[in-house]
Parts: sequence; C-alpha cells; structure tokens
Amino acid sequence: MVWLNEAQHYLGNRKFGERIAAAVRQLLLDEQRGPVLVLGTLWPEYAHHYTTPPTPGRDDSYSLVRELMAGHTVSVPDTFDAAALATATSLAEQGDTLLADALTRNRNGGRITQDLAGAPELLRRYEQPRQAASRALLEAAMDARRLGAGLHIPQAFLTDAAPDYLSDHDYDLLTDDWAEQAYAELAQQVHGKQAPLRRTTPRPTRRPPTPTTDAGTTPPTSAGPVFLLADYLEHHGRTTRRRLCPPASFWYAAHTHLTHPDDLNNLAEAAQDRHRLQWSHHLRQRAADHGNTDVLADLAVMREEAGDQDGAEALARQAANHGNTNALTRLAWRRERAGDRDGAEALYRQAADHGTDFLADLEWLPDIFNRLWPHGLDPDGTPTSPW
Repeated sequence: MVWLNEAQHYLGNRKFGERIAAAVRQLLLDEQRGPVLVLGTLWPEYAHHYTTPPTPGRDDSYSLVRELMAGHTVSVPDTFDAAALATATSLAEQGDTLLADALTRNRNGGRITQDLAGAPELLRRYEQPRQAASRALLEAAMDARRLGAGLHIPQAFLTDAAPDYLSDHDYDLLTDDWAEQAYAELAQQVHGKQAPLRRTTPRPTRRPPTPTTDAGTTPPTSAGPVFLLADYLEHHGRTTRRRLCPPASFWYAAHTHLTHPDDLNNLAEAAQDRHRLQWSHHLRQRAADHGNTDVLADLAVMREEAGDQDGAEALARQAANHGNTNALTRLAWRRERAGDRDGAEALYRQAADHGTDFLADLEWLPDIFNRLWPHGLDPDGTPTSPW
C-alpha cells in the first residue's frame, strides 16, 4: 500500500509531479507487484485544477496526473451526516479521544474531517505567530468567547482589547498598520479550510412579522466587521485560559464596543466574579441602556441595597415599562421583609398596573395578600375585589 497524504505535494510538483504520476501508474499496471493499493488525499480545488484540460496552444502540465486520476476519484462529503455522526459518537464512547474531542466542537456542523485535519496547524499558528499582535488578537477573542460573548466578535472590540495582552517590548514594536497585518495573517487558511480568525457575515434573522415594539427591547447589531474564532482555538482557550483574568484593555473594549445586552451582561457577571467590580457595574449599566431588562432589575436591587430607594424605583419602573415587572416585585418583597408594608403594597400595585401576574408570589406573603384583597378569592381563584 502506498499512502500519498496531501497528494498535491507529489502530483502538483512542477519538477517531479508528472514523473511521480507515471511511476504510480506503472506500479498499478505491473501484475508482478500486485496486489497494490495507492491511496491519496486531495482537496477539491487541486483535483479540479489537475483534471481540467489545458487551453489549446498552452502546455499540458498535468497530462499524466489527469490520466492517473481519471475514473479513480471518490468525493468525500464536506460534513458528516446523521449516520456518520452516530458512528463517530459510538467510536468516541469506545475510547477514540480524537473523535471525542472533535465532536465537542463540531457535532452540529458535522465538519469533523476538517477539524481533525486543521487542529494541529491552528494550534501552531497560535503558539508560533509571525507577530505578537496576532496572538494578542486571538487571546482577546478566546477570552471574549469563554466569558460569554457571542460568536460574532466585532473587529473594533478585538483591536482595542489586544494592546494589554502584549508585553512592553512587543507593544513598543507595533507599527501603524499592526492591526491590518495581524488580521491578514490570521485570515490565512490552514488544512481543512479553517482560519484562526476569519471575517464573517452573520445571517439575517428571519421571523414572522410582529407588531412594532419599543426600540429599547430590540438588541442592536454591531457596527463594522465581525470575526469568528476557529472552534478548535476557542476550545483550547477555554481549557488553557480558564484561570486567567483579562487585562484592563479587554474590559475597556467590551464597554466601548459591545452592544448586545446579553454579551454585556455575561461579561459583567464575569467581571464581578473576578473582582473587577467597577467594570462590572459599568457593563451592567451599558447592558441596561441597550435593553436588558433583567439587568435593570438587578441594578434596582443594588440601588435599594445602597439605600437609594428613589433610584431603585426608577430603574424598576423602567424595567416594567419594557415588560419586566420582576424588579418591582423583588423590591416589594425586600420592603416587606424590612417591615415597610406600605412601601411594599405600593410597589405591588405598580407591578399590577403593568400587567404582572404575581399571585404565585403572594402565596408566600399572606399579610400583604390580605391587605390587597381583604375579601379573599372567588372559588375560581380570582380576587373578589378588583383593582
């Protein structure tokens, strides 16, 4: 058996490719040498290039290669189908650690072959970049993904986050076009048609038409180009960087450039877990400004804990105006616990005015319940005394 891994390195060689093709064909035709199996792998673009007849009047550089390949190519699907994924899963459960590792990243997309082919080179490109700025961009992207940012990472965020990942020596060596050079390096593909960090275009969301809603409830989209980190490097970052805290430039860039409220809220929680409390506060406030009503509810409670009742109620009403009355009921519960029953009742009434259904909450607050509905409930469970 003859194994020609990445056959373009043999058949596409300008000096020896035709001679190799002739030797392989002679080997296959020699009955005294049989049985012989020659197996090679070749990316589709190379196969198309070698098997396309030349333009009349031009040299035929691959005539013997084309003759060798004629009728002997087998197309491999780009992705594993359901049956192949089931087989791969079974092999992984039986102890195939490489497949098990690849399945953690590509079960949905099914691009298992590309992952296995490209992973070693992706890792080498990360560990041995041509310039330190390339690694800084990758580490900023790794940290963003492991701490809860979305798949599509804004270029402006990465560029501003990268500087503090550099040593003083490497920072002093940056040129005016460092970012352009670094992105160009990271966009170069490795085996499996993967790039460490590639520019991407998010698919537009297709939903049925709905009535116009408040603009504050619609997450904004990122302005400018967005990038996608290779799955393998994301997985590598989650494993090797899990105990590391991003530098200050990361939090600054997140606050400055990220706009999706879920991304901001996730990073705010990550900042709090890492005792970056000021950044956590600012990220939560920015998430609230971009329509995350859960964050508004959290900020309301934080204002309440700080003794700012007016500020807490203002934030809670802002959340309720966007359809989230949880902040009002949480504040009411806290005031009930503190003995301020009149304040709690007022907040519950505000929550009711915004359409909340908090009967379940009142089941464990019988005192407030009796004050709001002194006549109790009808047999069907509705209050006998309407608002």
